[in-house]
Amino acid sequence: MDLKVIIPQFEGRFQTAKKSRKSGRPRYWTVNGQGLYNASMHYTLRTKMTSYFHKYLSKYIVEQILQENINHIRDQVYIGSRRKLSISLDIYDVRRGKMPDVSNLWLWTKWFEDALQETGVIEDDNPDYVEESGRTRYHFVDSVDKRKLVFHIGFIN
Repeated sequence: MDLKVIIPQFEGRFQTAKKSRKSGRPRYWTVNGQGLYNASMHYTLRTKMTSYFHKYLSKYIVEQILQENINHIRDQVYIGSRRKLSISLDIYDVRRGKMPDVSNLWLWTKWFEDALQETGVIEDDNPDYVEESGRTRYHFVDSVDKRKLVFHIGFIN
């Protein structure tokens, strides 16, 4: 069983300030793990942003994962079970000048695992439930309307 959660035309940035002092325009932060934890962002902004992306991803999880699939996951994956989950991500994005390294996009998977827990799909995102995570792959598309994130949830023994 391979479940997919698709986030169409995903939001890849977060508004950090309504107006910048210099330009007078909104200031945005582009999703990038290195940029989040390099100590340049205040912890309250980091908390607010993390909460925002948990809710953002949760909306799609609730819409796309059926209760019968949640029941199947819970029947298969529990403390003491040999079956665990594997979570991976395919990013479909338009190639642009300065793109984050694929390894710096681990945040999407972390936020997705947290959102799975918050929506009740999994009991926890620790190794008793999620044993494999982090494969992230770019796929380049030719238009903005084809941008999407595709999360894959599979079982491993």
